[in-house]
Amino acid sequence: MQKKPLRANTLLDKLHRGAVYACIGVTLYGTYLIGMRYYHYYTVIRPEKQQAELKLLDEGAHDKAKELKY
Repeated sequence: MQKKPLRANTLLDKLHRGAVYACIGVTLYGTYLIGMRYYHYYTVIRPEKQQAELKLLDEGAHDKAKELKY
């Protein structure tokens, strides 16, 4: 049994399928990275900001603001 030569159409279909799989892979990987960034923000950065804000409020930093005079 002899191999059939690949037609141009078949070759282009395989190349297109590979490009589509590459795009799907990049999209999934990007979604993973964005998810990890949001997870890090909500579990590490946001609580630190809240703690720093509470610390400033406890120290009385809000009293150092200029008063509005009418």
